[in-house]
Amino acid sequence: MEYPRLMKAPLLFNPASGSSPKDPDALFRDLPKELRERVQPLAFGPPWDFEPAIAQARQAGLPLFVWGGDGTLHHAAKALIQHGNPVPLAAIPGGSGNGLVRGIRTPLEPSGALRRLLEGRELRMDLPRLDGEPFLNICGTGFEAAVAHRFAALPGRGIARYVRASLSLWRGWPDAQLSWEAETRPMPVETARLARIKAAFHVAAPELPESAWSLCFANLPQYGSGLWIAPGADPTDGALQWATLAKPSLLDLVTDGPALFREGGHSSLRREGQLLWATLRLDRPLPWHLDGEPAPERDRAELHVEPRGFRMQVTDACPWM
Repeated sequence: MEYPRLMKAPLLFNPASGSSPKDPDALFRDLPKELRERVQPLAFGPPWDFEPAIAQARQAGLPLFVWGGDGTLHHAAKALIQHGNPVPLAAIPGGSGNGLVRGIRTPLEPSGALRRLLEGRELRMDLPRLDGEPFLNICGTGFEAAVAHRFAALPGRGIARYVRASLSLWRGWPDAQLSWEAETRPMPVETARLARIKAAFHVAAPELPESAWSLCFANLPQYGSGLWIAPGADPTDGALQWATLAKPSLLDLVTDGPALFREGGHSSLRREGQLLWATLRLDRPLPWHLDGEPAPERDRAELHVEPRGFRMQVTDACPWM
């Protein structure tokens, strides 16, 4: 295949992701002409053949731009990894939750995100894996994975459907019993004076949970939709943040729930710690998710991290540059 001398970088967009339609003309409308001429919008979706777009991005010497939700971005990352990660992934928010782009602090307005990413830089971020399968943001099991499976089966997308899927499972979902082989490490010390004083008396790593209603392993701090499930997650530290969410009562949702949606919020519903690797056994096969995408049931899981194993395009708002 022959390429023109001045190759544009592809900007893939999934018309089916998110709850609102995607209009490439509107996305490009406020961009300067010199930036518009660097990218080419292309509609995209299943069966997720990224190879031509990756080749085009490589020829252009620019990132692979993907405008979509966490699921679309997950598939794009897998394709890049399978091809040796020849170019960075530039993620433009276009989904319901946008956990990945929120985590790396990309602007949530798509046109602004595209402009900032065209002017951005590459971040070498950690690449975690669940039983060899890569993910960029979060994988998990228990209640959150059951919701991911239920949500995927519903017609359409959007936060209202996600809430409906959550409520349908909330009351009846039971805890799972857990056993571990893992290497943990203490949480980073917060800079606030009180936190430093507490850390002086509590230096050991938090104990791994023996049971969990909802359990995740996070490379970045957000589920999506503004929920901070693992505030201490750092995609450049070579570790994963584990976090459990206790089953909330209606009173808990009112008193402790809002703190989960504040970056510095502390909630008794959330426990977290860090690990470098783990083999986890559960008392029964449970559903899992990878970046919100449903994954097969399993009662045993291996987790590890490839330090700085993935190329990600970020803006100057990213805290890890």
